[in-house]
Amino acid sequence: MARVVLKDLTKRYQGGTLAVDKLNLDIADGEFICLVGPSGCGKTTALRMIAGLEDISGGEVRIGDRVVNHLSPRDRDIAMVFQSYALYPHMSVYDNMAFGLQLRKAPKQDIDKAVHEAARILDLERFLKRKPGQLSGGQRQRVALGRAIVREPAAFLMDEPLSNLDAKLRVQTRAEIARLHHRLTATMIYVTHDQVEAMTMGDRIAVMSEGVLQQVGTPRELYESPQNRFVAGFIGSPSMNFITHQVSLDGGSPRLASEGSEVLLDPKQTDLLRQRQLKTVEVGVRPEHLEIGERNGSGLRAAAKVDVIEFLGNDQLIHAMASGSDMVALVRVDDSLSVGSNVILTAPANRIHLFDPETGEALAVA
Repeated sequence: MARVVLKDLTKRYQGGTLAVDKLNLDIADGEFICLVGPSGCGKTTALRMIAGLEDISGGEVRIGDRVVNHLSPRDRDIAMVFQSYALYPHMSVYDNMAFGLQLRKAPKQDIDKAVHEAARILDLERFLKRKPGQLSGGQRQRVALGRAIVREPAAFLMDEPLSNLDAKLRVQTRAEIARLHHRLTATMIYVTHDQVEAMTMGDRIAVMSEGVLQQVGTPRELYESPQNRFVAGFIGSPSMNFITHQVSLDGGSPRLASEGSEVLLDPKQTDLLRQRQLKTVEVGVRPEHLEIGERNGSGLRAAAKVDVIEFLGNDQLIHAMASGSDMVALVRVDDSLSVGSNVILTAPANRIHLFDPETGEALAVA
């Protein structure tokens, strides 16, 4: 396996469209990193440049100790798993997995050993004689993974490999891929628009928006300490709530207020806002950190009216209007509520995130 380093990686299409803007990323040997972001953010383009399937407009791709900018895909020692399984329908599972090694004219005994070992890891041994049309979607995706494994590449590149599967199979297959990574200790670069996949699978996550890398960190770091509003809103399910508050000085201390909502700041937040001297600030709070009912101490207090209730079993999602914004709260089912109820939503100060409304930069992190 190998370390992968991207230095100022850039892709500009004819006509001037900038798809990837000076992407810098250092992926450790054996690391599982997820590139995540909305459609069109540049994550797949970046992956294709690493693979050699897309020309590089600027910057450098290094795999192991080699700069591979001008190498063909076959010479980069990578294996790619696509969104579509891309299996040969007339070939058996065995032959699909062996095909790449056969093209390299590997010895038959080496091919047989590699295919059976990959089949054992992926629980495909009993399907080796079947054709792809006789397999489920999850099984076909495992065959595509097996075809990559037998090559023992320096790095695995995966482009939204689970997006064609139904919800249950996605959960099962992402667990299989995570187990596979631990078994192989392989370098894996995984592209997805699904932040839940990224949070549950990646050692680290790289969040992109409009071709620009927004933040890199562990799932916990991105969840607890987002560097800007985009990352805060993208990471976490359901998404973070945001309410714009006016900043006023009350006895020299900043006070945040909006229609039906106010925030009592803790000392650290107070000092930070006093230094920044903003007229407005955007307050973010995650649904799971909201509670129903009055509470003592610093934090958010918002009067809200319940619009929708989604029953989830142990919990329920409450959609409510507060300060002209739709807020979502994840609360206990024993909170007796009904559509049209007036409630007080609260959150402690250490669960509140503050953002500059103009730049989106995080001012304070819980």
